[in-house]
Amino acid sequence: MKKIITSFILAGVLFGVFSPSLIAEAATKLTVTTDVLRVREKPSTTSKILGKITKGAVYTSNGTSGSWYKITYKSKPGYIHKDYVRTSMTSKYTSTGARYTTVGTLNVRTAPSTTAKTVTQLNKGVKVASYGTSGSWTRILYNGSYRYVSTQYLTKTAPSSSSSKQLNVPYYNQYTLGYPSGCEFVSLKMALEYKKKAVSASSLYNQMPKSMTNATYKNGKYYWADPEKMFTGNPAGTLDYYKNWGIYPKGILPLAKKYRSGAADISKQGVSKIESEIRNGNPVIVWATVDFKNPYGYFSWIKPDGKTFTGYRNYHVMLVTGVSSSAFTVSDPYRGKYTVSRSQFTSVYNTTGQYALSVR
Repeated sequence: MKKIITSFILAGVLFGVFSPSLIAEAATKLTVTTDVLRVREKPSTTSKILGKITKGAVYTSNGTSGSWYKITYKSKPGYIHKDYVRTSMTSKYTSTGARYTTVGTLNVRTAPSTTAKTVTQLNKGVKVASYGTSGSWTRILYNGSYRYVSTQYLTKTAPSSSSSKQLNVPYYNQYTLGYPSGCEFVSLKMALEYKKKAVSASSLYNQMPKSMTNATYKNGKYYWADPEKMFTGNPAGTLDYYKNWGIYPKGILPLAKKYRSGAADISKQGVSKIESEIRNGNPVIVWATVDFKNPYGYFSWIKPDGKTFTGYRNYHVMLVTGVSSSAFTVSDPYRGKYTVSRSQFTSVYNTTGQYALSVR
């Protein structure tokens, strides 16, 4: 389906950022660097002086207020100016040295789990301080708190920022093959051929689960198939409103595994997972939008299980075949081969739900 029919609603749900409510788990140690430093009752040079501390005295910061550090002075809160102290971090974990990120947009999480909250993403080549591991995760210090990143995306040496990986994948056009809405299995066909499993488009079309019927309208609501189980409509048909829409990774995964048993649904694992798969020689089918524009024209229907599913009008699926420090290369069965900047790719991939399937 993969034509833009009408422009409805422009959506841009971007990835969450670091939350200011997170509590620091590593303390800031303050060492006085001037001969005599006044401790103020409030963070102001006009505030009452509580006392004086001398050079070399060490305190622990209880937070900041503008240019002032808050400390505990004689069992009471007080403030000292930042210009007259040297700071260092104290840690309850033993340092295990510096590490460098090997992929772009690496998720930093609050706990060693893919279900834990992501507080930020790190670019490739970022240097981080590591403090041991927990299972397959490495503990790092980020903004004063201990966070976790996947160990497989870290190295002890700084990676080359110019390295790229391109897979020589054969190209097919969904329209030329006769399947105007068949971008999912045409992308799969390209990936399978790269993996030395040549399968005709007609064979994949026949084997892919599909409803062959379009949405029905009843009592003010639309009803349709579940795209996580089968294609909604007919991939040989042309996209129209509530007609011939698509199928998601869970629905097409069994077909992919029939020819490549290692095929895997890598949804919800971020752009870094896609990059890792490409660098390991595995093309990745990605669920995104036509020309990697922001999704628009949202519309919903009731699935057979009674739950609501929401789609968008410029939905499209393509194959990722290459990666560099600044962009991803895609083999788009509708538009051809081209590159998408890393920032645009990441934004759209996050907005559309992070759906992807690796053909290993």
